[in-house]
Amino acid sequence: MQASPFPWLAMPVSDFPPTPEQAAPPFTEADIRQLVHRFYAKVRQDDALGPIFNARVADWDLHLDMLCDFWSSLLLGTRRFKGAPIPAHARIPDLSWPLFQRWLALFHGVTAELGIPALQTQADAMAERIAAKLWSIWQQRQAPTPPALPNTLPDGVRPYRDSPMFTPDNLPASLQTAHATKAGTWGLLTVHAGLLRYTQDDPPHAQVVLAAGQQVLIQPQARHHVAFELPGSFQITFCRAEDKE
Repeated sequence: MQASPFPWLAMPVSDFPPTPEQAAPPFTEADIRQLVHRFYAKVRQDDALGPIFNARVADWDLHLDMLCDFWSSLLLGTRRFKGAPIPAHARIPDLSWPLFQRWLALFHGVTAELGIPALQTQADAMAERIAAKLWSIWQQRQAPTPPALPNTLPDGVRPYRDSPMFTPDNLPASLQTAHATKAGTWGLLTVHAGLLRYTQDDPPHAQVVLAAGQQVLIQPQARHHVAFELPGSFQITFCRAEDKE
C-alpha cells in the first residue's frame, strides 16, 4: 500500500482506540464513505488547506480509499487500515494551529450536514483527538526551536501548592480574562489533556497553544489568560522563591 504523506494517516490506528463494537451500529460504511468524500471535496477547494493536500496527493482515488479504511477502522473497529509511523523527512513544514482549526471547522460542518447524530458525535470527537495528537507531535519535531514562552522554573523557586484540575466545565471566568498572580508567586501551568491556548497580555505579548504534557511558566504579576481550544484539562502549580536564612 502506498505510504501516506499525512501524519494523521500514518500514525498507528492503535493510538486512537476505535469505538467499541455495537450489535447494531447507528451508522454504516456508506455513511463513513459519504463523510470522507464530502469532507475532502471541501478540503481540496479550501484556500488554506487545498494547496497543502493537492501538492502531496498524486492519486486522490487511492487516497480517499485509504481515508475510508482509516475512518472505518476508528469508528466501526474494522481494522482495515494498517498505518505505520512516517519517517522524519516526511514532515509537513509551516504548519500552524489555525490550519488545524480550519481542518476541524470543515470537518464539523460536514458531519453536521449529514444529519446522522451518532456519526457526528463520534467522528467529531475522534477528529479533535487526531488534531490534538498531531499538533503535539508536530511541535515536538520543531526541537531545538526554543519555546515562545519559558516553561521551566527559575533557580531557587519551589512549588508550594497545586490548583484544582481545571476542565471546560469548571474553568472560572476569572482565568479566561486578563489576570495575574501576586508579587513573588510563579505558576507552572501543565496541560494534561486536550489543547489550551495561553495568552500573555503584558509585554512581551505572546500566545501559545499547548498540548498534553506541555507547560508554560507564569511570571509573578504578569497578566495572562487561558482558553480551551479543544476539551481537556490543566493544572497550575504555584511556586515561590525558597527562603534563604
